[in-house]
Amino acid sequence: MASLWTSWPVVPSTATLLLLTKSAHYASQSSFSHCSISPHMEEDHHHLTRPLLLLPTAAAVTSATAATDITNTSNSFVGIRNYSNENGHDNGTKLVSSNSTILLRLFSVAVVGILSVWANQEASRGFEIHIKNRAPTDSVASGRFQLMYVSNDRATRLVLGTSKFVEAILYPISQPNKKEVSQVTLRLADRNLTHTVTVDSFKEHEFVINLSPSLLELETNFDHAMLRAVQQGMARVWLHDNNAPKSLLNGMVEYISRLAGLGAVVGGFSGDGDLAEYGDSCWMDKDPVAVAHFLSYCEEKRRGFIQRLNLAMKGRWNDRTVDDALGMPAQHLCGSYVTQKHLPVD
Repeated sequence: MASLWTSWPVVPSTATLLLLTKSAHYASQSSFSHCSISPHMEEDHHHLTRPLLLLPTAAAVTSATAATDITNTSNSFVGIRNYSNENGHDNGTKLVSSNSTILLRLFSVAVVGILSVWANQEASRGFEIHIKNRAPTDSVASGRFQLMYVSNDRATRLVLGTSKFVEAILYPISQPNKKEVSQVTLRLADRNLTHTVTVDSFKEHEFVINLSPSLLELETNFDHAMLRAVQQGMARVWLHDNNAPKSLLNGMVEYISRLAGLGAVVGGFSGDGDLAEYGDSCWMDKDPVAVAHFLSYCEEKRRGFIQRLNLAMKGRWNDRTVDDALGMPAQHLCGSYVTQKHLPVD
């Protein structure tokens, strides 16, 4: 193998020769070519000849190549491991992102479902509900009304519940001529009223139920009194009252309230049912309880009488309105009722 040679001037001493000999011996043990010291040294120039570059042997080249291959292989494995880690991290990120998307979609579906149920409920009740507290803020009635009926939306639920009950009694399921009600306002009055509950209508299809503060000033049973008043108010809202006798309207309100279990005797009627004062016009009695007894008797004899009577009251009232609803002269039933002193019991 060809080598490049050069020469250095040295001092031809014994120490120098020994040092160079050891260096040559160390180089001979490595995988490189031997360092050569020329045995012929000219005394005039004193030059030492040695290789300028140490060229590797074939074995060294093979070892270096193998080491390089191992290093590259190791680097490849490291690269694969790093790629695997990065790929796993990416897959984990994608999985989390996918789960988040699914949860977001489920949440959206749930929100839509809740809104749909709420919209259906709003549509099913068919009218707006407003709650107003006009009583003095420092009064017992105002405090109870605000705490127990307004803050928890119980007043709205009372209006809805009593309304559904009244509608089921007064109207058939497929009633096309149902009374139109667009708004109901439940208002606690600013002063005590002559009656515990009154109903006003200042605009067409809009009604105001006025509650007397005295209802909520009771020491006991004020909750029962409140429920009964709202029930009676909603009965007046849904009843047709085109010139119908006031006694009949009051009797129908009492009839509905007692069916709801809000009378003096829960689940039934009380009183003696004595309507002799008005002969064969039993619905003209001033006592709402007595009229309610008679209406119940008529419903038992002629099923659907109450619904037909309410529908008949939508038109102009006349002396035959009750007869038409009964399908027979009302005086016959009135006479038999007075004679038997019928007391309906559930």
